[in-house]
Amino acid sequence: MNTTITALRPLRVIVLTGRFGMGHCAAAEAVRQEILAGDPQAQVRVVDVIDELFPNASRQIYRGFGFLVRRCSWVYNLLNRTAGAKTSMPLQRTVLKRLDDLLRDVDLIVATMPVCSQYIAAYKRQRDCHIPLYTYITDVSVHDEWIAPGTDRYFVACEETRQTLLSKGVEDAHIVVSGIPVRQGFRQAAQVRPVGRRVLLMGGGLGLIPQGILDALCSRDDIHVTVITGRNESLLATLRRRYPSVESIGFTDQVDKYLRRADLVVSKSGGLTTFEAIHTRTPLFVLRPFLTQEVGNARYIEDHGLGYVDWQKEESVTAEALLALLDDPDALAAMGRNMARLRESWRSSSPLAYFYPMVQPA
Repeated sequence: MNTTITALRPLRVIVLTGRFGMGHCAAAEAVRQEILAGDPQAQVRVVDVIDELFPNASRQIYRGFGFLVRRCSWVYNLLNRTAGAKTSMPLQRTVLKRLDDLLRDVDLIVATMPVCSQYIAAYKRQRDCHIPLYTYITDVSVHDEWIAPGTDRYFVACEETRQTLLSKGVEDAHIVVSGIPVRQGFRQAAQVRPVGRRVLLMGGGLGLIPQGILDALCSRDDIHVTVITGRNESLLATLRRRYPSVESIGFTDQVDKYLRRADLVVSKSGGLTTFEAIHTRTPLFVLRPFLTQEVGNARYIEDHGLGYVDWQKEESVTAEALLALLDDPDALAAMGRNMARLRESWRSSSPLAYFYPMVQPA
């Protein structure tokens, strides 16, 4: 396949992702926005690779993933650690045909989930395909499944991620330290926050908001609490009934607005949430990590002074630490400054900055 782009038609990009944690999808949308910001004429399509390649089984696959995360996290962590042991996957004829149709006339492939990179690597090998493949790694820690032969660029969160890739044999020229991509709304200049104690709680999509934390926050009249529950409508209804003083929000595309006005965000240490907070300079209070990639993100937050990581199981201890941090404006300000310095160190996360030099003139 030819990577030549002519002036007669727009650039065609496909961004492959999946709903194994909504961070992958958010990163895909961020990449789409980045491309269109640089080339408004580009044709950019975001595709859920599981829905596309396994239309009859995708619902069951995603339900199984949700069950593992909520009820059997140790099994999920085990699978996560061993997923990269076999990095070569033969593609069945049906999958090959669907990929043929999906990639017809595509100039650039972007992956924001490791299984996407693995499928494309196998496809490029079996079809002798030379369409450039860019992989955006959406966590600080890297397991082997992210590394796929035929990947032309890895966009990574930080220097620690780059060093891990180098140790696994990836060439330095193929790595870009860009931060995890975030949507354009998070990239606006940080605003001066009003005086007060405003807390944003996230992680409601999987019901990961401890009741003890809410009880402690609501016991203080000087704290304004906002909770975003995502598409968890049952949790949203429960919160509105039990905590009428809490600003409870369901699914919203304005997370950047809520992050920007908050003094502190309480959340799990997802890769996208971490880097959205960095862009808005909103200090993090991380609830006890229990998934492998979240542990890596949490250590990064600690090491760079971006927030406080609660490793405890006792909700009363967690609540005490949270209130203490809210009462320490100097610590919060220092976290914000550390975030600003990190953000200034990243290179562009736009694939266009690295794609066009690869393309031969028509």
